[in-house]
Amino acid sequence: MTQKRALELMRSGANIFLCGPPGSGKSFVLEQFMKLAVLDKRKVALTATTGIAASLIGGVTIHSWSGLFNSGRLSTNFDLISPVIKDRLISAEILIIDEVSMLDIQTLDALNDLLKEVRSVEVPFGGLQLILSGDFFQLPPVSKVSPAYCFLSQSWQEADLTICYLSEQHRQSNDELTEILVALRERRFNKYYLSLLSARQGVSHRPVTHLLTHNREVDELNDYRLNQLEGKIRNYSSRSYGNSKLATELSRSVLAPKELQLRVGAEVMFVVNDIYKRFVNGTQGTVIGFKFNLPVIELKTTKNQIIAEPHQWKIESELGGAELIQLPLKLAWAITIHKCQGMSLEVAEIDLRRSFAYGMGYVAISRLRSYRGLYLSSYNSRSLQLDNFIYDFDDLLKQKSRLNEAPRILNMTEKTALALFKSGMSPWLIKQTTGLNQERLKNITDENRLSE
Repeated sequence: MTQKRALELMRSGANIFLCGPPGSGKSFVLEQFMKLAVLDKRKVALTATTGIAASLIGGVTIHSWSGLFNSGRLSTNFDLISPVIKDRLISAEILIIDEVSMLDIQTLDALNDLLKEVRSVEVPFGGLQLILSGDFFQLPPVSKVSPAYCFLSQSWQEADLTICYLSEQHRQSNDELTEILVALRERRFNKYYLSLLSARQGVSHRPVTHLLTHNREVDELNDYRLNQLEGKIRNYSSRSYGNSKLATELSRSVLAPKELQLRVGAEVMFVVNDIYKRFVNGTQGTVIGFKFNLPVIELKTTKNQIIAEPHQWKIESELGGAELIQLPLKLAWAITIHKCQGMSLEVAEIDLRRSFAYGMGYVAISRLRSYRGLYLSSYNSRSLQLDNFIYDFDDLLKQKSRLNEAPRILNMTEKTALALFKSGMSPWLIKQTTGLNQERLKNITDENRLSE
């Protein structure tokens, strides 16, 4: 399905599951939908299943938004939820949950029950338009129950989701990397594709980001490489303001470390999108000096030099608000595969020898923009395994999505109205000429805006 068609279906008011492979544009479609919702003056709750994913899209965690979690644990005692949160649940019109693959059965069912009770409406999710986004081939939810995929829940069935399976590729170039990822998703991975991966082993390269499976390995490699450099170490500590509990939650969700140490020659990565579009989350560079006690970063792709300035993260809830200020950087010699989910990297070396979960190899490899940027140090027998259960579910999603691909065909009156709108005629005159009511005319003109 194209991004345009997915947007049309999302704007129709239907409950949606937006899915597709990495790089197909799920985040972009959500961003465009949010912009259109703002124009329509709709009240949208933008959430994600993890703090990191939420920070990448400018939202909050579904746990924080819903108030379902008490002291880090799921609570179904809705009486404990504050009036402020309940007011927020009642006023919302659209609920977006990104990275839904990491949402378990219990949480989705509890959210459904909560919204029904608080909004006093016995319909799925209290009558909210529900938009879920994610890729179930990626890392699964952490749960004591297995399998814990949220699509196995009763709530998923109740929501009657319209499937939008994006088919266009926007991240990777059309090269061997795309072939490998598609083969993995379609159960066609064989010796040929394995040879493509093996060809990227032992290839000499300049220093790049290492994607590793465990936090301890990441910290050890980053510290080791930093200590190998000469020159003065510069220390940058994050500063937090506002509610202490929220500040703690915020510090856990952002990718920037509380304590950042830098030297000239340090490999770094930006962890936010720049409003001036000089860099994006995942852009890599090297510290080449300091100016006004701020690091000067030379970007690897463009060779542009940027002074990294402090960034401000914010969070709000019924407890009040909090903000955190820190340089939007982290040492980038190494990062965990769990932390890299959602990023796009130009170059990386991947070590999969200690993989321990389905999807780890798939997530790591799919972070790269091209085959030439992939360097593979090692892998084990489980590295490239994907859950057979997900293969069957993904086939079903594709079938359902194909049923929704045909765009709506305008009748002759609607075509006339659209032509008059494009000619510059006022909506009032169009209404008089065609006889269309105001709501129908608005929908047609909105669809024209989408197509442009």
